[in-house]
Amino acid sequence: MSIINQYLSQAESLFKSKNYSSARIYARKVVKRDDRHVGALALLGHIHLQQQQYAQAESYFVSAVSIEPHTVSVLTGLLAIAEVKQDFFSAKGYLEQLINLQPQVGQYRYKLGLVATKVADMALAEHSFEWCVEHDFEEPAVQLNLGHIYKAKGDTERAANFYHQYIQLNPKQVGVGYWSLADLKQYRFSANDLALLQNFASEASLSKQNQGLVYFALCKAYEQHQQIDKACESMLLANQIMAVYRPFKQPLFAKIVLSLLGHTPSPHIDSLPTTSQTPIFIVGMPRSGTTLVEQILACHSMVGATDELPFMERFALQMDMSGGYQSQLSQLSANEIMQFRQRYLTEVDHYFTEAPTYVIDKNPNNFLHIGLIKSLFPQAKIINVVRNTVDNGLSVFKQFFSFGHDYSYSFTGITSYWQHYLDIMAHWDKLYPNEILHVCFEQLVREPDSQIQRMLDYCGLTTQAQCFTFYESDRAVLTPSASQVRQPMNPKAIGQAAKYQPFIAAEIAQLDAIAKKASQQFFG
Repeated sequence: MSIINQYLSQAESLFKSKNYSSARIYARKVVKRDDRHVGALALLGHIHLQQQQYAQAESYFVSAVSIEPHTVSVLTGLLAIAEVKQDFFSAKGYLEQLINLQPQVGQYRYKLGLVATKVADMALAEHSFEWCVEHDFEEPAVQLNLGHIYKAKGDTERAANFYHQYIQLNPKQVGVGYWSLADLKQYRFSANDLALLQNFASEASLSKQNQGLVYFALCKAYEQHQQIDKACESMLLANQIMAVYRPFKQPLFAKIVLSLLGHTPSPHIDSLPTTSQTPIFIVGMPRSGTTLVEQILACHSMVGATDELPFMERFALQMDMSGGYQSQLSQLSANEIMQFRQRYLTEVDHYFTEAPTYVIDKNPNNFLHIGLIKSLFPQAKIINVVRNTVDNGLSVFKQFFSFGHDYSYSFTGITSYWQHYLDIMAHWDKLYPNEILHVCFEQLVREPDSQIQRMLDYCGLTTQAQCFTFYESDRAVLTPSASQVRQPMNPKAIGQAAKYQPFIAAEIAQLDAIAKKASQQFFG
């Protein structure tokens, strides 16, 4: 055995025993003798990866892949880096290469399915998960994700079937399965479902988080069976549990809003060239009708839809880590604006084979980042969807969010969040008068034709008939509102909180006070 092979063997043995420092010494001895040794470069990358030194790890993997593009250990390393960076399009590319090299490895197919859902490629996700089922890949989450896919496609029956399979395969996660059924919206809980949920609610072996999800599902089941007192009790218990595990960092959020109230636009904005693409940002509170507005506009031939994009939030975080979000935002140079703008457009264009003239970015949280949006894209269209605070507040209180929206697990959190939302929107309206379109959800439901035309006119879009029959679109919808936007406007969505008023009168009164303030602010 050559000296290089001896060093490499020693490095690999030490790596397996998790002695990373010594493994790195021997791997470096290999590279010192052969700086193009792909195996040693890959191993050094994985050593740094294990120690969460991602920049160094990526450097070694990039060097290795430039020498040999088709090495499994290098591609798995690059995949891990892409996952850390949440660079889903790159991850998709690495997984496709790995599958080409090792087509029978189920883990690659499963991961490709997960990544495909992140980039809104539902056909690829469905194909990947179906492969896992056909090849007996033992991971119950395959069934769960197939349920999510058919939910997005509007196929309630198939989605429910997969959720039930998941419950059978993964009894310790019944809360996840039953909440997924509840989140289908069109699914009707049978008397047998209700009895099972009641039993699971007192099952001592369930984790607290799963018990919370069971209570969320019970709220929906009791509501369907017209037992509103029990629905309210389940709703309160669910949120009481979740508030412990997902506490709302209210002081931190208040600090961010307060700092942004001091934002003034960069002086460079007016001198920068406009882009060939016009972003349409749909903002507001979750469960306010943002998905409905997205579905309407996405039907237009000049408009392309994406997903709930995280890019504005990431830019804000980058600025916050570089000296404070608000101070950095107000001092953006022309060069920095152009760099952020190009990064955003590059990411967005991944979603399309041919770039559309208008691009929808529907992330409700972006109401916080309107100053950033207008700095990067002065011509951007911003639609703020406003639903009655009482209906909206109760809707988010009954909803489990897989991530974010931690304020939603208490009425105190919801009222605080709404108040900060009103404060920052008032500031943006002063800075950018008549540039933000406020759409009343109730008016949109009651007068769809005039309100849809109003949105098209604001965006500078021609009138197209399919926007008025948006519910006939077959595009996948990845939010809890998937089933609602496949039906014509329904006034039943208005006033849904009224049945809970006898049981939580004080909380509803607080929300109603904010509703009056919001109505005056946006439409008064």
